[in-house]
Amino acid sequence: MRIMFAVFPAKAHFLPLVPYAWALQSAGHDVCFAAPPGYPTGVADPEFHEAVSKTGLKSVVCGEPAPLAVHDRADPGYAALLPTPEECERYVADLGIGPDEREPWDVFYHFSMLAIRDYHTAAPRQDVDEVVSFARSWKPDLVLWDLWFPCGAIAARASGAAHARVLVSPDYTGWATRRFARRSRSGPGAPENPLERTLRPLARRHGVEVDEELLLGQWTVNPFPADMSLPTDAVDVPVRYVPYTGASVMPRWLHEKPGRPRVGLSLGVSARAFMKGDWGRTAKLLEAVADLDIEVIATLNENQLEGAGPVPPNVHTIDYVPLDQLLPTCSALIHHGSTGTFAAASAAGVPQLVCDTDEPCRLFAQDTPDGIVWDFPCQKQLTATGTARFVTERGGGVRLDHQKQSVEEIRDRIVKVLEDPSFREGAERIREEWLATPSPVDIVPVIEELTRRHRGAGRAGAGTGSDTKETGA
Repeated sequence: MRIMFAVFPAKAHFLPLVPYAWALQSAGHDVCFAAPPGYPTGVADPEFHEAVSKTGLKSVVCGEPAPLAVHDRADPGYAALLPTPEECERYVADLGIGPDEREPWDVFYHFSMLAIRDYHTAAPRQDVDEVVSFARSWKPDLVLWDLWFPCGAIAARASGAAHARVLVSPDYTGWATRRFARRSRSGPGAPENPLERTLRPLARRHGVEVDEELLLGQWTVNPFPADMSLPTDAVDVPVRYVPYTGASVMPRWLHEKPGRPRVGLSLGVSARAFMKGDWGRTAKLLEAVADLDIEVIATLNENQLEGAGPVPPNVHTIDYVPLDQLLPTCSALIHHGSTGTFAAASAAGVPQLVCDTDEPCRLFAQDTPDGIVWDFPCQKQLTATGTARFVTERGGGVRLDHQKQSVEEIRDRIVKVLEDPSFREGAERIREEWLATPSPVDIVPVIEELTRRHRGAGRAGAGTGSDTKETGA
């Protein structure tokens, strides 16, 4: 088969897909990544296609480099697409979203939709149209698409391919789509799903109907445990989240067993390129570990260390080291709660100390004559709360809140995780649950069968493909 991945051009969205691509390619399928060339904006990656090539996979550059519609203010109507408190709360009231449902709603409204709007505009974008054109000419049997890049579904419909979503984060768009559909069925006056409204101009331009299958895919490759997954109406194909961060030479110092307990400290790479200081969290964590008889390997750059003060003697800072190389030598990992870091720690069976706070994840923006003024009043990673909840419920670690816990309280939690064997046992339970999930290689036959079943069903002008719930996957 020919299999096309349609991906938002950011390495954080591409790297989790590499294990699936290699599993399919190793099974004899022709695999290709299609994406715009990116743009030096801090959101899209101008070196995206070079990152694909370094993994030994094939990519197609679709279109010419172009500024993003919202983040770079390239769309004439960008100001109306910015998230505001008024619009957010209006949706919350109209949809009847309760306090316990704000987490998935906030991420969908403030982050997912903002990124989707960057490439899916009312006016034609040459790079996104080129994604669809490539699919029409290359004629893939299957399009696997990123949640932030749903033009992949339109490309599949336009070319007659089967199509499925591949999650790199919990299914916020699927959750929201379900919520809008439920509200629509309950009576008149329901608000329109902004995802549907955003995709309609591109879909119409290519002769494609926007329906539930287009929004949710014919199935969804879901690498998250059931207890981390959101309730949706999507058909899930469960898979193991195999952590991948790229190929590199293993440092010599990782060959030998450390002389004292080694603790990893990783606070992510997505935001550190444009955010400095890390809200004071780094300074607190470094002070907490300073007097402990441990070795800390901290993957922190200059931005994250800004304002943190002197680095303690037992802390070794390094800009980057692959977690799959570091974690087998660690007794614990302190991290920011991203799903990729969580997956790496789960695979290694390492106890986790997850940085989280009680505040909501929201992003607001205001248009000014000097540009967009962004307001991100949140001091945590978007998925931190769900990750911390999963880890602590299984006894595989603890939660760290730099806003409410003192240095002494954080230090006590680190010591407890290192000395209490129950945390290692809990981490091993998480690892066993991870191992019990089908690997990317295991789901290749499932993907092949689903592709055979759905290929051509949703071709432009051919209807909606109403048999999509029969997968039994």
